Amino acid sequence: MNDYPSSSLPPWAAELNRIGQAGQACFFLLDFELQKPLLFQGNAAEQHGIRFNFPERSDGTRSPVILRPEMKVRRVSKTIFKQSFEIIQSGLQRGDSYLANLTFATPVDLGDSTLEDVYNATQAKYRILVPDNFVCFSPETFITVDEYNYLETRPMKGTAVNTPEGISALLNDPKEIAEHATIVDLMRNDISRVARNVRVTNYRYLRPLERQGGGLVQTSTKIGGNLSSNWRDRLGSILYDLLPAGSVSGAPKPATLELIRRAEARDRGYYCGIGGYFDGSRLDTCVLIRYLEKDGDDYWFRSGGGITALSRMEDEYAEMQAKIRFPPAN
Repeated sequence: MNDYPSSSLPPWAAELNRIGQAGQACFFLLDFELQKPLLFQGNAAEQHGIRFNFPERSDGTRSPVILRPEMKVRRVSKTIFKQSFEIIQSGLQRGDSYLANLTFATPVDLGDSTLEDVYNATQAKYRILVPDNFVCFSPETFITVDEYNYLETRPMKGTAVNTPEGISALLNDPKEIAEHATIVDLMRNDISRVARNVRVTNYRYLRPLERQGGGLVQTSTKIGGNLSSNWRDRLGSILYDLLPAGSVSGAPKPATLELIRRAEARDRGYYCGIGGYFDGSRLDTCVLIRYLEKDGDDYWFRSGGGITALSRMEDEYAEMQAKIRFPPAN
């Protein structure tokens, strides 16, 4: 377990250490590149118009939903996708990476709807709204730490249509099996940097992402370990050790991140970063996926998936497109 001196930590991590030591509640957003961290103590997030709804922290301001926003998708061309896919595959064939997460920003049209409309009209385990910037409706937990000092991560790797045929294909696809095993191994190693007695407690279980039939289903794994009782003093250091999230980067991390930068040719920003709520005692964080951002007058839906040497371009393109959707409100 690393114990960084404060002088070697980035300012956001040192500030989170201070907040944790003081037992102060805070909400934070850490971008994928860790260049634009946002930390809000107390109710400062709400004062800036930011709304967030976590499993143990409801924003309490949900509006009645009458109409769901309409979204028209202007697809990324297969030619452009293929160029980036081949950069990733070349890196995989060279041995630079075993698994790399490739993502795209797809232009979409919301008509007269706004980011706030999307926030109100969707349902997810984690919802975050940053006005005029992005809305996120994420199903994926990054890490949690409970009152017993137990840290758990639940990487989500593998998504399919929630039908018998879709589930069977997901569970039996050699590529999906290998991808999930790689991420579990990576996350187990990552968690071992900050926790003791790390173990897998539930491997590759199914979890529906939407309540209605015909939605999406995921496979996840629970990995956990024990922290020392003073873990709050190292709140920022722990996150600094674990980021970026393995499920949206790949393995091995350093070389894979460079491969992703070449293939995507643009920063991800807050997409694939994390959002977190520390209530002064417990921590809950999510991966910022299922993500719609605003840039000027334009809207972009970010999506992607893991690429391995067994991946087929057509399948990965279809998965990226399938994730461009709003989960229903109920």
